[in-house]
Amino acid sequence: MVLVHAPGTATVTVRFNGAPVSMFSAGEGMWRALRGTDPDTPPGTYPVAVTIRPAAGSAVTVRRTVTLGPTRFAERHLTLSTGTVSLITPKNLATEAQALNTALGRWTPRALWHGPFALPVTGIIDSPYGYMGYYNGVREWWHQGVDFPMPAGSPVAAPADGIVALAQPLPLGGHTVIIDHGQGVFTEFLHLSAFAVHAGEHVVQGQTIAQIGATGLVTGPSLHWGLFAGGHWVNPLFWTTSRPGLTD
Repeated sequence: MVLVHAPGTATVTVRFNGAPVSMFSAGEGMWRALRGTDPDTPPGTYPVAVTIRPAAGSAVTVRRTVTLGPTRFAERHLTLSTGTVSLITPKNLATEAQALNTALGRWTPRALWHGPFALPVTGIIDSPYGYMGYYNGVREWWHQGVDFPMPAGSPVAAPADGIVALAQPLPLGGHTVIIDHGQGVFTEFLHLSAFAVHAGEHVVQGQTIAQIGATGLVTGPSLHWGLFAGGHWVNPLFWTTSRPGLTD
């Protein structure tokens, strides 16, 4: 996250490793840019450049660096039935990607969340963020969220205020809900059994949005909860505590 103090009449731009990062208002005289990282981001030192162009006068550029250290994520080995693993096809992957990209491509310039995000359910986590997934011994992809094994039919609550960007069945995610929280922040809920909201609906923190199920690519009733911010799937648990300039 990059926080910039600048006059409201100024134009502020941010570049991370040479690529532009979307900048949003975070209050009077405050600007915020979010740029996520994930297990595919190589460790190293990355340049960050912030340019402030006042309404009158010359532009000023401030340069800093961000260092990402190496880390290791554990592995998750799952045994799926033939019928379940057969869901992983190029056609289903393309269908899933198209629906998700459309939902995650929404542009909502105002932050709709206030304070820390709440857990969508109360229960244990059996599959943490970042685990490398192996299905029937074949490496597929790393885990883009956290999983809660829960009884089917258990309610799922919105972790923060937002607008429902998607509520529909998908081949791999099963019954899926995505909430747009504004400024490029989205939460995702997979493997649901029933919907309690519809696309375009405004929801508030704590509101029931769905019920837990076992639809799509899953071994049993559970909830997959993911959080997309700054163009990457990041650890949603990071957002459940108060952080200055983000969830305070």
